[in-house]
Amino acid sequence: MAALFAGLLSLAGGSLGVRLQASLERPYAGVNPAQVPPADAVVMLGGVLRPSRNDVFGFDLEDSANRVTTAAELIRLGKAPVLVLGGGAPGGAAAPSEGELVERWLGAWGFTNHATILRLGVCKNTRDEGEHTAALFKERGWKRVILVTSAAHMRRGEGVFRKLGMPVTCVAGDFRALANLEMGGGFQFYPSTAGMDALANYVHEQIGWWVYRVRGWVQ
Repeated sequence: MAALFAGLLSLAGGSLGVRLQASLERPYAGVNPAQVPPADAVVMLGGVLRPSRNDVFGFDLEDSANRVTTAAELIRLGKAPVLVLGGGAPGGAAAPSEGELVERWLGAWGFTNHATILRLGVCKNTRDEGEHTAALFKERGWKRVILVTSAAHMRRGEGVFRKLGMPVTCVAGDFRALANLEMGGGFQFYPSTAGMDALANYVHEQIGWWVYRVRGWVQ
């Protein structure tokens, strides 16, 4: 029991989980959106919300919501004339898709005056989002897109898009582990939700990368 507690403490109570997730985020840190070269479209991967009847616009934002602010800022800066929204159907087949909910929000705030918004439809995973984007890429004759997703997820997203033959510029958001370290997040004498969440995110991405690589979905 003591060994089990010590192991849990080292993983979830200390900064190990946060530092592991930060190792995935760090390669995509330090990008200045104002200096990003223009592209044909900004593509934002889904996973930023969950349905919520009692919240404004009918959804609750997840920790990854900085994907939306990052994509919106790139459009505001004139980096692309088109914003492509990915995502699934978190509320079920009969409910609005994630992309539809985000489009409603941005439209209500007048954001549609700055860009054409396209939705990828209901996507099951990152590979599915990549395939839907590749179809648009070919249909519209695009040459390059700016890919926006969480920093910890960017390696897998970039790998999928490049494997499908799409040149991408990566602009990540949601640097939650690096932000935790910036705030001095360190060892605690009890498991913390931040440490456990970071560890779970890291393991999820490592397993996801392995599965995608076995299936030949990443470059």
